[in-house]
Amino acid sequence: MSEAAVAEYQLSTEPKLKAFVAAVLERCGVAPEQAAVVADVLVAADLRGIESHGVARLESYYVGRIRSGHLRPKPEYRIVRETATTVLYDADNGLGHPVAKMTMEKVIEKARAHGSAFGAVRNSNHFGIAGYYAMMALPHDMIGMASTNSVKYGTATFGRDVLLGTNPLAFAIPAGNEPDFVLDFATTTVPKGKLEVYKRKGKPLLDGWAIDEQGYMTQDPDAALRGALLPLGGFGTDGGGHKGYGLGLLVDILCGVLSGGAYGPDLPVVTDVREGAISHWFGAFRIDGFRDVAAFKADMDRELRSFKDSLKAPGQDRIWVAGEPEFEKTAHHRATGVPVHAKVWEGLQKLGGELGIAFDLAR
Repeated sequence: MSEAAVAEYQLSTEPKLKAFVAAVLERCGVAPEQAAVVADVLVAADLRGIESHGVARLESYYVGRIRSGHLRPKPEYRIVRETATTVLYDADNGLGHPVAKMTMEKVIEKARAHGSAFGAVRNSNHFGIAGYYAMMALPHDMIGMASTNSVKYGTATFGRDVLLGTNPLAFAIPAGNEPDFVLDFATTTVPKGKLEVYKRKGKPLLDGWAIDEQGYMTQDPDAALRGALLPLGGFGTDGGGHKGYGLGLLVDILCGVLSGGAYGPDLPVVTDVREGAISHWFGAFRIDGFRDVAAFKADMDRELRSFKDSLKAPGQDRIWVAGEPEFEKTAHHRATGVPVHAKVWEGLQKLGGELGIAFDLAR
């Protein structure tokens, strides 16, 4: 990070950020155990360098929706359908993080008994980074999967109507000595939160990220926020945009249609006040159902190193594999401090003052 970039950030610590986020949510009526889960997920995002899904969301989204009455601080999470290998929760318009974690825990428990299992949640809200829940399978020598639909920001290939969310997919696969393979990606060109980050920093978007309200590509974050994100691959089919569109629609089907929740035309746009309209989907399966775990992890190490050690393109000195940048950022941020953008820092300080919570986040 350059000196100029560093000047835009304040440094905190993982424990301080978690404690502050949890305290804010508890003061807003969230049960302590649920507030702790939300804090863990948000700070995990900042540790991994995914600031669009970190503590920046606390004031504007979670607290804002609780204060406006559009998100229930004390929901009644309940199982509405269950088999030996599946489970469906209703989130009762509560925070998405706690119900997502309890669903993935239930999925892992079922997979441990039966080899594989799947879960879904309906009537929920934003649940943070999908990779957090996929990674829950790693300590159990399982492969984890997680996904969610979202408030609509994206358009179909060759379309301009806003019909799809950013609809991320996440997969986590354990390795041996190498960092675990963690693939967590939006099925739009970028997550909507990245537009907000670029707006906050006064930076233009890259070509092919978004369109304006008339359907023309734009580099203006404000115009993009009023328009739509393009599918992964960009405009049209030449760059593979139809593949991102297909993946986004797949997520909407697995999360919304399968769970009996909202999907496609019924999903809200960002300006809507409809509640509990988001759905999630999770899966896990045991590696030892296919082969010896130690042998699998040894082969994973060999597989990942073969890519990292392969010939680099001109001017490049490193090839990464999914999850490795976030693994290294987490270690770095734990050692040197978690960066929080100055504008987010000011918002947290203001929030602490409003709620009577001491603001002592500096590292």
